Amino acid sequence: MTIDAKEMKVIFTTFCIFFLLLEIKAQVEGEPSSVKIPNDTVPVQEAPDALRLLLQKITEEETKKLDNEVELEIDGLLIDETKTKSGRDFFDFFYQNWEAPPEARNFFILIKESPFRLSTTMMEVYINETRIIQSFLQPRAEFVESLAAESIATTKMYLIRYEEIVKELDGDERSGSGIF
Repeated sequence: MTIDAKEMKVIFTTFCIFFLLLEIKAQVEGEPSSVKIPNDTVPVQEAPDALRLLLQKITEEETKKLDNEVELEIDGLLIDETKTKSGRDFFDFFYQNWEAPPEARNFFILIKESPFRLSTTMMEVYINETRIIQSFLQPRAEFVESLAAESIATTKMYLIRYEEIVKELDGDERSGSGIF
């Protein structure tokens, strides 16, 4: 198990807050302090509730940030596995005109080409290892552009629908009461 710098910062901050709150509790209850304070300094006072709430909020925000960072992936990564010039032209046209829907997250797109008969090839577009498009590609430029434009539209619709389905599945209707 490895801990990166951000996780270490959250752990250190939580650790410091924990000991600060223990010290505040000890002062409120009148117990002797574990921290030695010189006599010529200002006496330690109880922290106001606003400060306690602020420290708690900061700790919660740091843990939320850490949780969100764990889920992050490289969104919208386009992977090229083409082999011919027409396949490369398809990928270039797709890449130049691709713009991901704003609500789409945690996905990558793989464009794969497989040889077929004579001068035609099989183009496949995958989203997160799920094939959504499979079509034959001819080496004519206008056919390549039209297939790429159609593939872009289909890919966008898939990503939009995918996010809608995930939202529906995570909704209250899907969480049962546990009674059969």
